[in-house]
Amino acid sequence: MGCGHECDPQTTVAMAIVLVDCNSFYCSCESVFQPRLWTTPLVVLSNNDGSVVSLNESAKALGIRKCQPFFGCRDLMSSANLAVRSSNFALYGDMSARVMETLRQFSPSVEVYSIDEAFLCLRHVEPQARTDYARRIRAIVRQHTGIPISIGVAETKTLAKVANRYAKQTDALEGVLDITGSLERQLELLAALPVVDVWGIGSRWGQMLRDEGIDTALKLREQPDWWVRMRMGVVGLRTVFELRGSNCLPLELYPRRRKSMMVSRTFGRATRSRQELEEAIATFTASSARKLRREQLIAGALCVFVSSSRFKENFYYNSARSRLMTASNHTPTLLKSALALAQQLWRDDVEFARAGVILTQLVDENIVQLSWLDDYDPTDERAQRLMQTLDRLNQQSGQEPLRYAVMGTTGRWQTRGRYRSNRWTTRWSELPIVRC
Repeated sequence: MGCGHECDPQTTVAMAIVLVDCNSFYCSCESVFQPRLWTTPLVVLSNNDGSVVSLNESAKALGIRKCQPFFGCRDLMSSANLAVRSSNFALYGDMSARVMETLRQFSPSVEVYSIDEAFLCLRHVEPQARTDYARRIRAIVRQHTGIPISIGVAETKTLAKVANRYAKQTDALEGVLDITGSLERQLELLAALPVVDVWGIGSRWGQMLRDEGIDTALKLREQPDWWVRMRMGVVGLRTVFELRGSNCLPLELYPRRRKSMMVSRTFGRATRSRQELEEAIATFTASSARKLRREQLIAGALCVFVSSSRFKENFYYNSARSRLMTASNHTPTLLKSALALAQQLWRDDVEFARAGVILTQLVDENIVQLSWLDDYDPTDERAQRLMQTLDRLNQQSGQEPLRYAVMGTTGRWQTRGRYRSNRWTTRWSELPIVRC
């Protein structure tokens, strides 16, 4: 039972897939601009400084764990010289773009998988030269961006993930491991890899497999096709074929157009102010509209949701949805709809702690179904130029100086970021200063 010609073990063409993974990416971004942090225990916190989302090796040595609440390790700031930074997504996004652009110098085929991971195809590199080539990639990325990376090379994406995992964990490998063509080495690594850590397995399948006595990646690899198909479907079967070296997951060189978009935040402090709630929702809506225009998309429907704190009594959650007569990425149009929904959700007796905006029914901006009942004309060149000018000016300054009045100016509801570092690469006022 195969999953198509592409995955058939009998038709597999030798491949060399590279997984590049940035080491402790958020921490590395912070350390590039503050070098003392390379040798200091460091954690990066989530929105509102709630929990640990990234930590370096020195912090791990202190017993800190990812997703651990910050209050559980706050005392280490004084007792163990723990450095703490709030999430700085403007910096991380820009540094990620620089890493990905550097990687494109080494392969015509690059799939940006996440903010800190990318797959490359090295089919153009001779097998005996791949390890040296990967080391060169690693050195150039470090030279151009300051970010340390680990590289795993294998015939499939899933095996490349395995190779990368051991390249990162084993100091003697110096960040690079190539297991293409080495069945013995692949089997050795899979025998030591817990099945739950196989890419794509997850906790639900992992528990089911462990209950069946399949506790390692190697045991999963050896299961009959019919059993895998019956218990895990085609997706699980693809994973097993990948573990066997059959390429079932081709590189996705062009990002898929998203079907929906969400902007949401937990407030820095809960609020009972209708004005503050509307300011937050307006800010999220304007941010969503800006992303739509950047990706050349328009939205056909909009949903607003609000909630109180889950940690207090009488938890309140509600949402409201409206369909736009004409799909749009025009900020004033989306703001009008979002604020009307916000009025429906308001309650005087609720202390609001979170809100968000979800845009759905996204399509290409060049495909517009007009409505004669709607005053908004998406082909209005004046409105389009206004949005383009607004986006360009805000992007150039990096500080969003042009805002709609309904978005407010005080932002007392804004997410806490007590330990945020400078946005070193995207704000003129926060550029690093070199003193001679």
